[in-house]
Amino acid sequence: MTTGDGPAFAARVARLDPEAPVLARDGRLWATLPIGVLAVRAAEGLPDGVYRAADLASGNAAAKPEASWRGRLPQRPWAVVETVPAADVADIDRKAGEALRERRGSGVGDRRLRDAMLDHVALTVEHGGARYPVQVRLVAALCRMGFLGDEPVKVLRSGRRLGLSGTFGAVWERDRGLPLL
Repeated sequence: MTTGDGPAFAARVARLDPEAPVLARDGRLWATLPIGVLAVRAAEGLPDGVYRAADLASGNAAAKPEASWRGRLPQRPWAVVETVPAADVADIDRKAGEALRERRGSGVGDRRLRDAMLDHVALTVEHGGARYPVQVRLVAALCRMGFLGDEPVKVLRSGRRLGLSGTFGAVWERDRGLPLL
């Protein structure tokens, strides 16, 4: 991919949150989305650093030092635990949107309803005797960022984190911090 992908990626992030930080590192762009998801896409040619999404989208971006980035990135290697047809993932996103629209105004606050929908486990995959719950928030982020294509979606694992990888990029759960012992 080329630097032309940087502004396109940033424009999608800026639609969700113009102030969102975008980290350029090692030929990839990372962004924190307001729904508790980390998005990543390959984009070469952009100097490493942290950018404001709206500035990067408009082409008027100046990088800040990487020290201004908050949060840990999923560490390589990323293990593929399952593949899911892209049409099935699109269907989950469509049904979640329909359910949200049907419930609006039914006595539950819109924000509470949206948050409950994002936390809902839309898909559970099993691999090596372990179960991996995939929340609607990952499916929604993959679709809103335009990462879903025709290729099957890969369910990824990196440590305790889950992610979804589509044709044009990937989304990850945010790091939950230290596990309780």
